[in-house]
Amino acid sequence: MKLLLHICCAPCVCAPMEELRANGLEIEGYFYNPNIHPLLEFRRRLKAVKVYESTPPQADSSIPIHYCEDYGLEEFLSTVDREAPKRCEDCYRMRLLSTARYAKGHGFDAFSTALLFSTHQKHELVKGAGEEAARLTGVPFHYMDYRHLYEKSHAMARKRCLYLQSYCGCIFSEYERYAPTTKYLYKGDGEEAERI
Repeated sequence: MKLLLHICCAPCVCAPMEELRANGLEIEGYFYNPNIHPLLEFRRRLKAVKVYESTPPQADSSIPIHYCEDYGLEEFLSTVDREAPKRCEDCYRMRLLSTARYAKGHGFDAFSTALLFSTHQKHELVKGAGEEAARLTGVPFHYMDYRHLYEKSHAMARKRCLYLQSYCGCIFSEYERYAPTTKYLYKGDGEEAERI
């Protein structure tokens, strides 16, 4: 079976890709993530996936990855709700519908997503968004629950020195991740740092 795998980030694809290939699937990747903000973070994650693609762990294990490199801030903000979990559901729908449409237009038998491998995602919402995209496009959604590979995948990413992000992607998730923390700001001109 020829499968198009939506790739959210490099760390979440390392171990799953091995597992999928071991199951005899012919895999190609698809990077479409208008949810990643700000722009420099988007570029970091895009670069990490390109590094993953260009430096396979074994010579015969590289896969082609198709990229949508548009920074989709405006599209994302006009599509999703501001509050989780509705925001997350809208985000999953947007990305998986794009993946399913790409799969349909390029002769893939099915599609899936590396979001299903993360222990930090809302798994049932991801699954529902995939099933909805399948209904809308007629391309089967290949569901798998490989959350047990999460730690292994991140260890593989660390070993390969791939960028590991600290929040899901959007500006709202970045705020939710860092709002409870305190930081020291440098005031300049030799003044002491101020805790905020």
